[in-house]
Amino acid sequence: MVNGTTRKTSAGWLVMALVAAAGLRFAALGQKPLWCDELASLQRLGLSFFAHVQAMKGNHPLFELLLRLWMPPDGSDAWMRIPSAALGMAAVWMTWLLVRGLGARYGLAAAWLMALSPLHVMYSRIARPYSLACTLALASTLALIWAIRRRSVPPFAAYAVATALLVYANLFAASLWMAQGIFLLWFHRRRLRRLTPWVVANLAVAALLAPWMWYNLRGAVTWGAQTQYTAQQLGVWAKACYLPLTLCLGETVNPLNFLVVLPAFIGFGIATASGIAAVFARHRSLTVLLFIQVAVVFAASLGFSALGAKHLTILLPALCGLIAIGLLSLRAKWLCWLCGLLILATMTASLFNYFTNRQFADADMVTPWREMAATVERAEEPEEPGDALIIGYRPDRGVYDIFRRYYRGKLNPQYLDFSNWRGQLTREIEEHRSAWILLHDSDPWKEIEAWINNQRDVCSMTPFQMREHTQPRLKAGFIFRTPDDMKGMFESPLYRLYNVVDSRYAR
Repeated sequence: MVNGTTRKTSAGWLVMALVAAAGLRFAALGQKPLWCDELASLQRLGLSFFAHVQAMKGNHPLFELLLRLWMPPDGSDAWMRIPSAALGMAAVWMTWLLVRGLGARYGLAAAWLMALSPLHVMYSRIARPYSLACTLALASTLALIWAIRRRSVPPFAAYAVATALLVYANLFAASLWMAQGIFLLWFHRRRLRRLTPWVVANLAVAALLAPWMWYNLRGAVTWGAQTQYTAQQLGVWAKACYLPLTLCLGETVNPLNFLVVLPAFIGFGIATASGIAAVFARHRSLTVLLFIQVAVVFAASLGFSALGAKHLTILLPALCGLIAIGLLSLRAKWLCWLCGLLILATMTASLFNYFTNRQFADADMVTPWREMAATVERAEEPEEPGDALIIGYRPDRGVYDIFRRYYRGKLNPQYLDFSNWRGQLTREIEEHRSAWILLHDSDPWKEIEAWINNQRDVCSMTPFQMREHTQPRLKAGFIFRTPDDMKGMFESPLYRLYNVVDSRYAR
């Protein structure tokens, strides 16, 4: 009876974790416009299959090729994101499956950590491969455990397929594959003959990966070594401190969010240290597997400047398991409760920041297409001659094609001719009497703004998508001296929407 009651209680808590996970991942999926990387994925969906494969060279192709089967030509933003959200929910359940081998309470704690993980929530709500990679990392790990226990062909085959698909979903997941190999060497250290089927399984993984790696690997390694991401600009040690907190808190880790970061460092730090201590004290195979995955993948991430937290979502299940072990292994009950409350409070604060757009991160810098389009639409006069609508963004002209996805007005958007923008703007303003000009921060907006002012035209500017500059300012040696130092000077708009009216027709 007691065992039956315990099972019912555990099942109840698991169902609540899944309900919480579903609510956080599916609620208002289409509320935010597509992120720039989602826009690129959407554009590639319009290519032929072979052109799409060619366009994915140097990248991980699996998610976008699967998305071709899901996304209709006129599909909404929310529809495009449903697969990621569903995979994110599956990952919560699979985390419970993975960790419950240590005991029901460990499995439930890990499942709740995954359900509320700000980083996992964020990347389960965008149409990119990170949620898929996390779920496949769990599938690969579960298949590995199954094969260790059963030692038959089906689990080894499942492991080979899941691991190959994992690397096709996230090239950096090859480091997780390597971590699994290290674990197997440790696990079979006294029975090396039992490694034979694993050698065969891993050769099968290599064979499944060979066609794409032969075609893709050099470009991927070059990109990974040359592109700078996240805290890499401040040095490898800054990145080594930044990434663990980001894995726990999501993209709200920032010096300006000190009131969230400090208690998170205490709560997550004590629980993680306790979990690592438990690994070395008990030597249980599952805890060792979780620890090796976390240690190897994290160490490998420091060697590639292009690696950001989004690529490390493959680590989240193992990390949540390790934190759950550590939290529940604390001998002092008051310390367990304190760390648990700090973890819950800071994760809640991070989720609040995410859903209210209060965080500082590239991944959440969602281009406000709807707001920009609506600003133009509201100002249109139905019976007046149409304004000119000119769009800049020199680095990637194709991305601005997506403006039409959100713009429902009567104007015909055109690109700014950067080779002759003065002549183009003069001609359009004279012909239409007024013009809307949308410029990105990388465009020569200062020159264009100065030229417009010199023409004595009436000009107003609406800023969009404020971005912060904490990292470059800290790198330059800036020191906070007064509270006023933090106001305004760390933000600038990524987009500027100008409304220019010929002074001869201005009211």
